[in-house]
Amino acid sequence: MTVSIKQLKAFVAVVEEKSFSQAAERLNATQSGMSMLVQNLEISIGKKLLDRIPGNMRLTESGKDFYKYSLDILKLMEKALIDTKSTPDGFTGNIDCGLMPTFTRSALPITLSKFLDENPKVEFKITEAYSGVLEEMVRSNKIEFAIVPSVKSSLGLNVQFVSKDLNLLVSSKNSPFDHLKPLRIEKLKSHDLKIILPSPGNSRRIAINQYLSTHGIKPKSILEMDGMIGTLEMVAYSDWCSILPAALCDLDIDGKSRTLSPLDSPSLITDYVLITSASRELTPVTKFFSEKICEEIKNISEKLNQRVQNQ
Repeated sequence: MTVSIKQLKAFVAVVEEKSFSQAAERLNATQSGMSMLVQNLEISIGKKLLDRIPGNMRLTESGKDFYKYSLDILKLMEKALIDTKSTPDGFTGNIDCGLMPTFTRSALPITLSKFLDENPKVEFKITEAYSGVLEEMVRSNKIEFAIVPSVKSSLGLNVQFVSKDLNLLVSSKNSPFDHLKPLRIEKLKSHDLKIILPSPGNSRRIAINQYLSTHGIKPKSILEMDGMIGTLEMVAYSDWCSILPAALCDLDIDGKSRTLSPLDSPSLITDYVLITSASRELTPVTKFFSEKICEEIKNISEKLNQRVQNQ
């Protein structure tokens, strides 16, 4: 029995994409080539791995086990290559990661500038996108890691908890709310809110809608805007407000441009997770950087929590 790494990669891609055509696109191959690789793999091991039902491809019981072993083999191979190439001369190489606007405004500049000062031979490619896009990019190995608030499916991913974060009502510095003072539901209900929210498919919008609905809060007006930086600017120069994560608002903690009011009784909390490909081992330099930015994100959340408690 002969099984190649190419066959394993094809099988894993088909399972995670749930489509031969999408798997082919992911691996820069043809659909017929992908189908042949998986078919020959099944012949080699003497087991059917996939039930090919149009529009509903499913793993067989044998396929479920083989998928897990395939991930282990591919990750071990990646680790062997990384360890062999590693040098004792300090960090070098490339880091290809993805971050949401939540983190590129505050956590990223602090972490990245310090990291590059200490590791000038490392090159970066950073993709800014929202969680759904980043999740798919990690799963298809287009980026090495991402930090997101949630995942639609953990298939093909390793998911590691990073931190919890407060959500804030962000308004202009002239708003009727008090800066860094917890904002109770009763007070929020008494105001005619003109609120900026992300589009309905955004994971933040889903959480905010549920929070507002559960507590009987009905905004006077809703403006849909997916851009977080645009939202912050709109809030600063108008009577519109928004609900945004504390990790985004670290630069506004002085209250000079915007009023930050932590939602209270109850709070609205977001959990952040680090996601990596289940079939890929992070290089030492990528792992080190991911730990540093996760640490900074956690520090920002804890700093704002401490300021709120001291009010």
